[in-house]
Amino acid sequence: MTSDPIAYDKNDLRLIIKSFKAMDDEAVTQAKTKTSELAEFVKTKVSATASQRSKGQIAATRIAQNAVVSKSSKIGEISYGFARTKFSGGGTGQQLWGGNEFGSNRHKQFPTWSGREGRGSRGWFIYPTLRSVQPEIVKRWEESFSQIVKKWD
Repeated sequence: MTSDPIAYDKNDLRLIIKSFKAMDDEAVTQAKTKTSELAEFVKTKVSATASQRSKGQIAATRIAQNAVVSKSSKIGEISYGFARTKFSGGGTGQQLWGGNEFGSNRHKQFPTWSGREGRGSRGWFIYPTLRSVQPEIVKRWEESFSQIVKKWD
């Protein structure tokens, strides 16, 4: 039994993005710092999940560890799958991250397909970790931003 995800609707998200425009430079800097810290927390959790995998653990670990957290983002962004991550067979993280995350029933170098979840694939280490830590991310984000807003009220 899965729990319902915590989600903001599109109007809530638009209002949050709009509120960034009303903040002064110091508040925006604090927002960037807080979201960067949250993204680093998530990156660490994804790396830990990737290192516990049985098939494709080495590739998954390298893909997860070479993720980049955007320091300039106000909303917290993590990027995976870069061409600079080289593998021994000649592939790059850019070419291999999807197969390692979602699997394949056709290509044996990847784990088996992870199956469906909602409108897409379930995933093996990035997306399941994001779903599992989502309540904590939302809680931490709301606490951080309430402190920033309280300071500027």
